[in-house]
Amino acid sequence: MNPAGKPSIAVDRTEDGYALIFRARSYPVAYPKEVWNSVPERERDLLTDNLAYAATMHLPMKMPGLSGLSYMTTRPLFEPYFRHNMLQDIPSCCDVDGSDIGLGIERFLGLEYSFASDDIRRPGTWPLPSSRPAGAIVPLTFGKDSLLTFALAEELGLRPKGAFVDEPSFGRERHHKEILSRRMKDEFGHELVIVDHQSGMLRDSEHLGTEPDEYGWGLQSTEYALLMLPLARYWGADFILFGNEQTAAVTYRDKEDRWTVHPCYDQSHDWTRHIDAMTSQLTDPYPVRTGSLIEPLMDLMVQRILVKRYPRYAALQMSCFAEGEAGRDSRWCHECDICAKMYLMCVASGVDPSMVGFRRSMLKSSDRRFFTLLGGSSRFPYSRTSASRDEQLFAFSLAAGFGSDEALVREFRNSPLRDEALERGGELLDRFVSIHSSDTVPSAVREQTLKIFQKEIADFRRCCEAL
Repeated sequence: MNPAGKPSIAVDRTEDGYALIFRARSYPVAYPKEVWNSVPERERDLLTDNLAYAATMHLPMKMPGLSGLSYMTTRPLFEPYFRHNMLQDIPSCCDVDGSDIGLGIERFLGLEYSFASDDIRRPGTWPLPSSRPAGAIVPLTFGKDSLLTFALAEELGLRPKGAFVDEPSFGRERHHKEILSRRMKDEFGHELVIVDHQSGMLRDSEHLGTEPDEYGWGLQSTEYALLMLPLARYWGADFILFGNEQTAAVTYRDKEDRWTVHPCYDQSHDWTRHIDAMTSQLTDPYPVRTGSLIEPLMDLMVQRILVKRYPRYAALQMSCFAEGEAGRDSRWCHECDICAKMYLMCVASGVDPSMVGFRRSMLKSSDRRFFTLLGGSSRFPYSRTSASRDEQLFAFSLAAGFGSDEALVREFRNSPLRDEALERGGELLDRFVSIHSSDTVPSAVREQTLKIFQKEIADFRRCCEAL
């Protein structure tokens, strides 16, 4: 019997994957059968030990009354990695939720996790397939970052295979992405492999009957990297490529200046190196490496390169959650700060927002509420960084320079913010239209990747300097 405050987590095998069992409910994760059947027995056990922990360790932080969890598995090999990832995510969760960061960390450190066995499973040899039709697996969300990653991988000759993790808690968003997946196949011949990820419901506060919070989402990239390994091995891929751009590494201090907050720690370059270590260890001696082709770029250049160099893929872009009635018939709801940001990024990079599917302006006077630079607000912690403010400042300045006559751009043009942007013009240009660190760009294609970026950045800098 487990104590009342430590419910159990069990893993059941299924014919196409596995299922997590929590409080008598099953949460299956399903691959194409041929993919799962190709995973050696030892690696199945190892993966499920680790994925069960990664997908559920946040539950005591979401659900009052839990003092920990009791796992009916062996102790996971990557337990220290997951705990570090979770610990670094807590300041962001607390800051968004308006709760005390110190108390959140104290609660986490006091939780007890137990396992049916403390004998940690170690990786064996996971053989390569006889055929290797793909060189890279790209977890595709249809956001600008993953689309640019896929397009670059294709140009670089990496033969990318797109993978779509189907999260059931994203109802309206799922609907639009299913349409985009069909277009990806029908228009470009790229059939996405689908991983049905019902265990994602264990992040969903509404499903769990708890108050809304951010716990659980901060381990998503780490979990997805392990989820991708059966796909990478089945198609013989050398790489898993996430769309982690330069701003994924920015931080800020909380209001009391006590804690460093990482808005998306598991997407930072520092943590991507650790994810790479995990995927490499599990697939040694034929390691699957994890990295990001777009690490050197800031958001603005990601949007610019996607639309200018790869317009056919830009036509599939979806960065909005498509919530509410506004998202029923359009993948851009035109009623949120994400839509506002992406619209501004298009205008600022000199491209027509309709090329990525926008149907109306997001720079009307009534849209001021979406821009923190103009006194608006955002639910996302990234908006609290100095980089976010400067990004909006630079983007409005470019929009004005390109001659946009939309309402908010006119207001900006006649405000002291325009004077600040002009005074800091060279600094902002160097920050947002430059090549930054490239540590997680795979060394095999780093030189080619940087050459592409150098050309695109040089072209855009000429445009900016001519304004």
